[in-house]
Amino acid sequence: MNNFDISFLVVVKNGEVISRYYKSEIGHYGATGRVTGRPGKAIKPEVFEQLVQGIVIPKVVHVDGNKVTKVSTNLIEDYECYYGTAKNGDVLVAFTEKEVPKILPLRILTELKALDNDTDGKLARNVATVIQQFKEELMSYHDPGVAEATEQDLQDIIQVMNDNIDKFLQRQELVSSLVDRTSQLNQSSYNFKRKAVRIKRRMWWQNVKLTVTIVVVVVILTAIIVAIAHFL
Repeated sequence: MNNFDISFLVVVKNGEVISRYYKSEIGHYGATGRVTGRPGKAIKPEVFEQLVQGIVIPKVVHVDGNKVTKVSTNLIEDYECYYGTAKNGDVLVAFTEKEVPKILPLRILTELKALDNDTDGKLARNVATVIQQFKEELMSYHDPGVAEATEQDLQDIIQVMNDNIDKFLQRQELVSSLVDRTSQLNQSSYNFKRKAVRIKRRMWWQNVKLTVTIVVVVVILTAIIVAIAHFL
């Protein structure tokens, strides 16, 4: 239970990190949060923070509400990255191992948006509170008398939650892609219209110059013919 956690969380205000949360223990989790025993190499908080500042923050789009975005790029093997934006402009970024239920970082980021996280201590307490509430809800499915069966039931519940979240995130990504594509099409259409107008104006001016040239030539030829006829 103690290891049922996120690996790293950071709060960024105006481009500066104001608080951090880091769990150095590495382990792969069962449904109830117990480590399954597979060894792993701890990722230093400096690495997480460099990724946040160098890759995640430049791509963040501030959105009102409870939206949490999953970073599609695989920044670190076996880890997933999520971020959310608060009304005050804060950006909250979290890293979790892939075995952690996807609902956990989504819930943590969503609830932290409304809390005061301006120090490491406050952030740690807030994260611990949300995690404890989540664990209690999850453990309400647990029956100590049938531990193995319940463990499988919890795994099934988490898998269903993960599948639903994956579908939602996929739809969200498709909508985002559609918006980007629509924006690109609108820009292309605008550029095409501008180019068409420029071409039309250029062709009109060329036609005017050609017409004027023809008129001038006709006038000159007429004047020459009249002059020749007069002298004859």
